[in-house]
Amino acid sequence: MDGLNALAEARRHHRGKVNDVLRRPGMYGGDEVAELLLFEAMAAVDGVLERWTAERESLRASGLCLPTGVRGAYGDILPALGLRDAVASVYAQVAHRLGWLDLDRALSPTEFRRLRAEVEDWVRRDRTATELTETFGRPSVRIGGRNPFYPHTLVYATEDGGADLICFHLWNSLADAEPGTGPRGVYPEPVVLAVRHRAGPFADAFSFTPEGTRRRPEVATAT
Repeated sequence: MDGLNALAEARRHHRGKVNDVLRRPGMYGGDEVAELLLFEAMAAVDGVLERWTAERESLRASGLCLPTGVRGAYGDILPALGLRDAVASVYAQVAHRLGWLDLDRALSPTEFRRLRAEVEDWVRRDRTATELTETFGRPSVRIGGRNPFYPHTLVYATEDGGADLICFHLWNSLADAEPGTGPRGVYPEPVVLAVRHRAGPFADAFSFTPEGTRRRPEVATAT
């Protein structure tokens, strides 16, 4: 195999791993070390290490990445069991900008404008996973497993890597069960807690459903 073919094969391999960790991050551990390692390797193969470094700096500047990582930033937004997939959605945004994200479905510009225009009002009441896909269609990327009793994140995107992703964080967990009482807070299907849909500072990026507001760690602790 000559040098060019070897480089192309390495690029295909690393891109596959990047997209795998973005879809099943829990298989790669409980934190974001896998994303950091795989993204740096992909950037080296692709010759864009400077752009990868700039993306990391941008995450820090926007508040998306604290000294405790992206997971630390999300710690005030979602329950603990929902963090891993949410963290991967941030790296999916970076991958999209760098041209590495393989979409299962690309929204048309018209579909994406409609989603962006409607989403804030749409989450003013509690919503299920079925309502989400019936309203806005199949997601561009599904992050997390398909067990309906556990959290996951659904990502919507166009082919344009310069456009921000819209990420819906869905919740369901048997962890709310108490011995002898049966499961509490377990729904027939996942429900939307929050959607990250605004550019700019991390703290201003979200809209919450009523259930999402109740489930925010700072609210749950206070009550």
